[in-house]
Amino acid sequence: MVHAAHRCYAQPAMKFAIPAALLPLLATACAVPSQLANSATMTQALQTISAGHTGCMPADNRISSVQMQLNGSGTWNATCQNKTYLCSAFQGVSPSVSYSCAPAVSE
Repeated sequence: MVHAAHRCYAQPAMKFAIPAALLPLLATACAVPSQLANSATMTQALQTISAGHTGCMPADNRISSVQMQLNGSGTWNATCQNKTYLCSAFQGVSPSVSYSCAPAVSE
């Protein structure tokens, strides 16, 4: 079991989506714990990532519904000027993470 948990968090490129200073807090889970996903550091990173896609300044992006994995992949919502965007991060086999946001579908 220890080996499976190690493979989970030892994946390369945990660069911007999960700040390196927060990695020791992640000890055993494969998904980012909610307290980390909703931390001020994570929120600020996601606000900055979202800014280039929403057209709003980082501080104007309200971040919610954060679902991140330790490899840097995940989704979140960014809301600005009463518009909500579904944003995603994808970590493939290369060490880089790609980000995108699109207007969220209304339910």
